[in-house]
Amino acid sequence: MPPSPLGLLEERREAARVRVEDLETELERLEGELRSARVVLERRVVAVEELAEALAPAEDAVEPAQAGVRVPQKGAVVPVWREGLDPVDALAPDYRRLVEAVESGGEGGVGLTMREVAVAVGREPVAAVTENLRQKARRLVERGWLEVDGSGSRFMPRRRPQAAG
Repeated sequence: MPPSPLGLLEERREAARVRVEDLETELERLEGELRSARVVLERRVVAVEELAEALAPAEDAVEPAQAGVRVPQKGAVVPVWREGLDPVDALAPDYRRLVEAVESGGEGGVGLTMREVAVAVGREPVAAVTENLRQKARRLVERGWLEVDGSGSRFMPRRRPQAAG
């Protein structure tokens, strides 16, 4: 006796279900490989940018008006913030631009994401650039120049103590 039409449809449905499960398993494997490859790519892009930045001549170097005035250079150590320390005098150009961008765009206490900071400093908001800026912003947070929200995704200007009045 030939199989019933309902039996044939159930066999086809089962075969389709098995095929979908196989494809979903393959998709999960490929997504994992893609995530790993993206991480490697981002690390390499950041490494190339860091190296290019370190090897580039100091474009933003300004001739000091007076002898003995120290102008921070690219790659300079970020000093710990203290009262009276001016970002222009204390920070290398990249860090200074980052602080200025956060201070000018962080109204309302919500802060800026790294994509917003990238746009504010004139960079393309791609993963490698934002990761590079995030590393610098974290260094500025560690040294007291900026603050970060609880999630670690938004950077804000350092809260200045308000004068009693």
